[in-house]
Amino acid sequence: MNSRHMLPRLLLLLTLCSPLPASAQRLAIRNARLLTVSGEVIESGTILVVDGKIRAIGTNVVIPSGVTTLDARGRTVMPGIVDANAHFGLRDTLNEQASEVTPQLDILGQLAPRSVDFQHALTFGVTSACLTPDSANVVGGQCSVVKTAGKTFKHMLLRGSVGMKAALGYDTANGNGAFFGAQRASLPSIFLRRPNSRMAAVWELRKSLDEAAKSPMLTRVRNGSLPLRVSAHIENDIRAAVTIAEEFKIPHLVIDDAGDAYKCADLLAEHKAQVVLGAYVDPQTGGPDGANPILNTAGILDARGVMIAFGSNGGDPMPLLHWAALAVKNGLSPAAALRALTLNAATICGVADRVGSLEVGKDADLLLLSGDPLELTTKLDAVYVNGQVVYRAE
Repeated sequence: MNSRHMLPRLLLLLTLCSPLPASAQRLAIRNARLLTVSGEVIESGTILVVDGKIRAIGTNVVIPSGVTTLDARGRTVMPGIVDANAHFGLRDTLNEQASEVTPQLDILGQLAPRSVDFQHALTFGVTSACLTPDSANVVGGQCSVVKTAGKTFKHMLLRGSVGMKAALGYDTANGNGAFFGAQRASLPSIFLRRPNSRMAAVWELRKSLDEAAKSPMLTRVRNGSLPLRVSAHIENDIRAAVTIAEEFKIPHLVIDDAGDAYKCADLLAEHKAQVVLGAYVDPQTGGPDGANPILNTAGILDARGVMIAFGSNGGDPMPLLHWAALAVKNGLSPAAALRALTLNAATICGVADRVGSLEVGKDADLLLLSGDPLELTTKLDAVYVNGQVVYRAE
């Protein structure tokens, strides 16, 4: 390697390997390409972090004396990724089996702060995750957002009760059904309580919203202070979710998973529904629940004006950056892909005032990369949460 390129790399490595004292959350990253997401890209910029918050950002930032300084020449800084639909880091991802409608339950009751899942998520650049109940219940409970770094519940919690999880489709019928059914290898209950068809799932959700006065949390869904997040894979279920939201005048609807969303992009745009896309699957093999996915769903939705984000939708963290890069390859613009990973996800999850973009006053959740984040050859050098280094590349 050319010797003139070696010195900056060595200086960067030495700086990253120097531990930042827990009490000294004062850091300046300078000479970096700053992808603010909410504004223009800043070339050769500086970002100043004080007490875990972004204090200043730009090309003419004055760095106070005593601040740890990192020369990131040739590197890129972007906001930490927000996983908008995650089930990892939980003690148990199953739904409560005592009832089909459980709006009173909060996913935070399942949080396992010391789970290795959170360290795994950091290696993918995920600094915040919206934890959601599973999709076996028609109304599964409350979603909450946590940071992926922190040793205790208090340190990790970003915001609780940011959405109400609901579901339509196969998952709601694939539980404790007929006691003598040969397909039921392991039954949590002998009682027949789950819907056995899509019709019944729709009826159950409508009934729950019609009787929302019985539940403080469903009352919040009806008045718009709590988003309704419906897991729906196929076109019929997506359209049913929109129809229900229209019938009960639900102000804030989010469709999770949404493999067939491209088939009803205009409808979603008309109703200002937001979409959190799940894992990319090979169109030749088909998607979950009989969906027919295509590789440019993200691009089609974005072109129609639908706000999109990405979510791992599983018990393990996923490489959302790679999914975004694949979306770009198939039609989504790079700027829209970065928004989907960060600011859009934060907006959908109700935490855009704290994370999702590089702005003064927001949490210093940052990714330091060797180049363009949407290039598969780019390396994630370091991850910062609240201004502290929580991951360094080997």
